[in-house]
Amino acid sequence: MPIPNIVNLLECESRKLYMERSLQSLGCDRMRFYTYERFENSGVEFVGHESIVKLVTKGVTSSYLITIKRWLENTDEEIGIFFEDDADFSTVKYWNFTFGEFLERMGDKWDALHLCSIHETTPLMFPRKREIYDHGLQCCVLKRRYASRLVKYYFRDDEKTIYYKMPGSVPVSTENNILSGFGRVYTFPLFNHNIVEFKSENTGGPDHCDPVVNSYHFIKDWWLNVGSRLTLDDIFKNASL
Repeated sequence: MPIPNIVNLLECESRKLYMERSLQSLGCDRMRFYTYERFENSGVEFVGHESIVKLVTKGVTSSYLITIKRWLENTDEEIGIFFEDDADFSTVKYWNFTFGEFLERMGDKWDALHLCSIHETTPLMFPRKREIYDHGLQCCVLKRRYASRLVKYYFRDDEKTIYYKMPGSVPVSTENNILSGFGRVYTFPLFNHNIVEFKSENTGGPDHCDPVVNSYHFIKDWWLNVGSRLTLDDIFKNASL
C-alpha cells in the first residue's frame, strides 16, 4: 500500500490515535496526518457563485482538497491513497488478496479509485465506474496526473483560496468535487465507514435508517458472509471497467 495520507480535525486526537493503531496493525508503519482546524478558524475562503458556494460542506471539502494539494507538492509519488480519520479497516481480514494485487487487477485504465461506499440505496459489490450517487470519502486513491488536474481546477496558488465550482455541473457534494470530472474513476468498497466508534451529524440523528448506517451494515455483512469466500477472480467476474 502507498503511504496513507489521512485527513484529521485538530480537536479529534482520538481519531488520530485510532488511525495510527489501525494502520500499524495492518503493517503500515509510515503514514502522514494532515491536521486542520475547524473551517471557521482556518482562514480558508471559497470563491465562486453564491448559489453554489452556500451549498458546499466547507470544512470537509477544503481539508480534503488542501490535503491533495500538499501531497502533490511535497511528494513525488505516482499514486496517493487518502483516508478520512473514520475509515473502518475491519473488512481487510476478509480479503483473500493483498491491496497491491487488487491494484494490479484494476489495470491501468483508472485515474482514481473510490474504495468505500455510502450509497443512497444498496452498495453494488463489484468494481465499476463511479456514479454521482456514490458517496463517502473514507478512502480514495488518486494517480498523480489526476491530482494535478484537480488542484489546477480549484487553486491558483495560495491554498487559502479555493475557486469553487462543480466539475461538469454535477450535483454539489465533496465526493463529486474530488471524484468527478478529472478522469476515469471506479468504485468498490474495500473499506467501510466507522460509525460505531465515531458519530457525526450523518449518523447521530434519531432516525438510524439512513444511507450511512444502512451502507455500513450492508458492507460489513457482505464482507463477512460473501466477500470472505471470494477470490479476486470472483470479485472481478461482474466488473464493469
